[in-house]
Amino acid sequence: MEIIKIMDCQDYVAEDRAVAKEFLGPRNSGLKNLSIAYITIPPGVTVKKHYHLKSEETYHIVEGKGIMHLDGEDCAMEPGEAVAIIPGQWHSIHNPEETDLVMVVTCSPPWAEADQVFEAESE
Repeated sequence: MEIIKIMDCQDYVAEDRAVAKEFLGPRNSGLKNLSIAYITIPPGVTVKKHYHLKSEETYHIVEGKGIMHLDGEDCAMEPGEAVAIIPGQWHSIHNPEETDLVMVVTCSPPWAEADQVFEAESE
């Protein structure tokens, strides 16, 4: 058995300044069909609007508050809430607060950069 220390995992810093720590997935565990990441979105940051070609995704809010945008609909989210995102759904999340927004995000199949289509790329 291998226990993963999430805070020891490598940071992936996105262009929009969101920080992801993929702590379980094919790159570091025996999982083949799922990846799980700890995501920190700094105050005032909006994750760039995108969709996934194949991956189903979930956002589970752990700390802070955010405004979830999903296929043209906006909804406030807070700790203890989660949302399911299916392939092809445009989505983004904004942190309007003065503290970090922290989420646990799952992707199945596992997250892959090539599976994302950003708004500017689709036009």
